[in-house]
Amino acid sequence: MKEFFDSKKIAVIGTSRDEKKVGHIIFKNLLENKDLKVFPVNPNADSVLGQKCFDSVLGIPFIVDLAIIAIPNAKALEAIEECGKKNIKNIVLITAGFAESNNRELNEKLKKLIEKYKLNLLGPNVLGVINPYKNLNASFFKGMPEKGNIAFISQSGALGTAILDKCLEENLGISAFIPLGNMLQQDFLAALEYLANDMRTEVICLYVESLKDNTGKRFIELCQEISKKKKILVLKSGKTEKGLLASKSHTASLASDSAIYSSAFKQAGVIEVSSLEELFLASKVISKYPKLGNKACIVTNAGGLGILATDALTSSGIKLIDIPEVILKQLDTFVPQGYSRRNPLDIMGDALAGRYEKTIRIINMYKLADFFVVILSPQEMTQPLETLQAMLKFLCPIFLCYIGGKFFSKAKEAMKSKLVNFDDVSKLAVLGKLINNS
Repeated sequence: MKEFFDSKKIAVIGTSRDEKKVGHIIFKNLLENKDLKVFPVNPNADSVLGQKCFDSVLGIPFIVDLAIIAIPNAKALEAIEECGKKNIKNIVLITAGFAESNNRELNEKLKKLIEKYKLNLLGPNVLGVINPYKNLNASFFKGMPEKGNIAFISQSGALGTAILDKCLEENLGISAFIPLGNMLQQDFLAALEYLANDMRTEVICLYVESLKDNTGKRFIELCQEISKKKKILVLKSGKTEKGLLASKSHTASLASDSAIYSSAFKQAGVIEVSSLEELFLASKVISKYPKLGNKACIVTNAGGLGILATDALTSSGIKLIDIPEVILKQLDTFVPQGYSRRNPLDIMGDALAGRYEKTIRIINMYKLADFFVVILSPQEMTQPLETLQAMLKFLCPIFLCYIGGKFFSKAKEAMKSKLVNFDDVSKLAVLGKLINNS
């Protein structure tokens, strides 16, 4: 897997002059990295983006480390044969239309070529790889996420683009993006082994439709090994009968019973989430706070939201701390009469940023809570930006719940990559999954 990220001389077979074509986008993305030597291959063009085109990889007068193939499947095998003759060992096969399209004959021919030339192949049917630390975007996704500590491994390239786009929107940094597609050769084991030794990766997120046959035992062993040092999150699809059939037509491998997978994940020390949004939220939380205790304090300006947050947290195994009288007497001096005087701590609808800050500062002095949940509802006097700035002063873990729409838009923009915001208190339940499965 390392070879796909470390290559310096790359041929893009299927480079196109058409800006909407996959080959053009990949080639253009690679040109952003001035440390790479990128060769466009297109027998029907003299040049693309000012770079001389080659009719075939065989005509490139340099050693080539990696070939990225983005041409129709009927021509792809011919291109792979030429890569073998050129001694290009590493291939990212973007092209679809093999086993997932029930084209078993073509798939078998591809297998034989891999064996014949001892190739290292990622795909087919993949988006391409991304590594911000190497300024490498060898994919047809537009944009480069920030550098960070989260790696994504996905069997679905399109699902990967959704995650990557969300990373751009939230300014969330990643260490690598690895799509697996049909996993004809390189699979979850290869990706996990690579990331296990990647010092920049602290959180590994998996989207799994199915594991390759006879790899389950090694998958569990490898995850057990990795989870001693890094957090692994997994989103498993194909849990219903229809979903199982859909996964077969997507990656050409029929998933097993979801209960078997869930049991394997638990045994492997992997934290299973139930939605793409949960996967993204959980990765943000772990990225910022890799170690969290299970004792919480809720501070809110809306009693109803505090109750909903209580339900979400306690039903997922989080404990709400009891607030002792010594703290309540201090709160009595500045919180208006009628506040809840218990956790969840409703400090009233007119709470400004200063009241939030003072409340948390006092409670935090006693080190009773492992983390705080700070809820804001959009009252006329509520100060979203000022409250955010106040929360940034604390070193203890704080999760925000800015519950509303337009009123909080500027604050949500300002908090990107600074604090984790839950826009629905029910989503706080994901904290229980993370903490109780750690």
